Amino acid sequence: MGKKNKKGRRSGFFHAIGSVLWTAAWVLWKLVPVVVAVALTGFIAFEIRQVLVADRFLQVQEVKVVPPEVLSDQSVRALESKIVGKNILMLDLRKIEKQIELGPGAQSVRVIRQMPSTVRVEIKKRNPIANLQLKQNGPYAIVADDGYIIDVRAEADPAWILIEDYSEPLKEPKIGVRIQNKGYPEALRFLSAFRMHELSRRETATRVILDPYGNITVRLGEGPDFQLGRKASERLSFLTKALFLFKTEPRENIEYMDLQYDRIAVKRKQ
Repeated sequence: MGKKNKKGRRSGFFHAIGSVLWTAAWVLWKLVPVVVAVALTGFIAFEIRQVLVADRFLQVQEVKVVPPEVLSDQSVRALESKIVGKNILMLDLRKIEKQIELGPGAQSVRVIRQMPSTVRVEIKKRNPIANLQLKQNGPYAIVADDGYIIDVRAEADPAWILIEDYSEPLKEPKIGVRIQNKGYPEALRFLSAFRMHELSRRETATRVILDPYGNITVRLGEGPDFQLGRKASERLSFLTKALFLFKTEPRENIEYMDLQYDRIAVKRKQ
């Protein structure tokens, strides 16, 4: 009886092994077409890549900068020396972008392929938005919306509002330097909100004054000044109310108004 059971166990073991081997053989047989297809696809892709790499019509022949005046001739020649003659499909565009040295007038760069043989360098310029004076009777810096100085002039540009910021550690403006005063972004938000407000149809913002703490004072027309604090863009309604005072009193009698708090404070000239 014991011998019979032992024989049955051996038969079951070999049957299980056979089933496993048969299943493995069946799976391999089914995978053969897939493996062949993958290998064939890889081979074809490799051959196509080799053909494209060797294609003379896909070699870079031109570097086109838009707008052209943003990059110096030296920068353009340096870029051309690196990529002209190379296959346009093999270029690492992100790496090229990092290698381009942007001047103070440029904010960002994007490099794209313009098939079959042109590399297009698209540069986003900084937008001038204000005259900036760092000391009384000092030169004027032309500043962009992101706070970078992009030009320095002896005279203010009449197209832009004047911002006085005598708290900067830098007293002589230098191209490429960024304004540090934390009130600068809020000043731009105020000017943007003011242009959209109905008040701008009757009044003109002519000067913005920043103190070392980021507080903002705005001058309308020839005056007076309005102290708006650190959240100037949120004080437009108070500014509108304050102007009603001029219906009963000449504005030239007012030195400044403090609108930082719920109660309007008026400082009259002596």
